[in-house]
This record gives sequence, structure tokens and C-alpha cells, in this order.
Amino acid sequence: MIKICLCLLLFLSMFQTHGQSLSENELKAAFLYRFSQFSKWPPPPPNALRFCVVGNHELFKAVSALLHTQNLQQTSTAIEIPNHDQVTQCDVLFLSQQNRQQTKFWLSQIDQSPVLIVADTSEGFRQGAMIGIIADANNLSFRVNLTGAKRRGLSFSAHLLKLASEVR
Repeated sequence: MIKICLCLLLFLSMFQTHGQSLSENELKAAFLYRFSQFSKWPPPPPNALRFCVVGNHELFKAVSALLHTQNLQQTSTAIEIPNHDQVTQCDVLFLSQQNRQQTKFWLSQIDQSPVLIVADTSEGFRQGAMIGIIADANNLSFRVNLTGAKRRGLSFSAHLLKLASEVR
């Protein structure tokens, strides 16, 4: 329970809400950004991170707003991907509400590239996403596929692994 509270404090500190509650997509955007901060890409690391979002326009808007609010437009970009043409440009790929076939398709498009893949479905995590976000009734948590990350040349900080509800 303490881990979840600490994790939420870290993520929520990124938003200035002025008394408003955050939407699930705003929380996912904060998680996504923090995941990138606790991840290490193989050399040479990307100069500017490209956050790609598939299947969730509202999440794309939340990621864009977060990057703008945190003055990160110089070092990070949000891209909404309607089809596979731009997927090779991604450093972080969020697969939202993708079924098994769709997830397999997206994963095959990036092959073994060093792309941090995050999914918000159990199926996406089972198919090969490195991080799976779990939405319960009142909170968000995440699990980590360390084997999948290593296969793509990515590594995660010990802090991220400690906060995960499950590490494989």
C-alpha cells in the first residue's frame, strides 16, 4: 500500500490540478512519462523522446498537454499513430485497448527495435509489452516484463522495479 501511495505521489506531482481530479488518461500520461525517465535505452540514447499513442486520442491529448505543461517540447514529442507508417519513429509506444491481433501487428512492425512498449490491457502485456498498466476500481498500478525489455536492449531503474506490482 505504501508503494502505491508513493508511486501516485510521484506521478501526481507532475500535474497542477488546482483542485480538479485527474482523468484516467491524465494519470496514464503521467505514468508513461515517468516510465521513460526510469528507463535506459542502448547507446546511443535518443536525443529527444517520441511518445507514440495508438488507439486513444484522449491519451494522446493528455500526453501532449503534459509535455507542454512541463516545458518538454524541446526534448519530447507526442505522436498519435493511426497506422503503422510512423511506428519506426517511436521511442515509447503506448498500445491502448488493442486486441490480440492488433497487438501482434504493432509488435511485428517494430521487430526488435529499442522501443519502450506500454499497454493498458492484460493481452498487450502477455503479447510482449514491457510495461502493463492495470486499472482497478480506484487506482492504477503497473507490472514490468523485464525479459522483454532486455531483449530489446532496454533496462529499468531499481526504483521503477520496486514500484511495480509484478516483475517478470
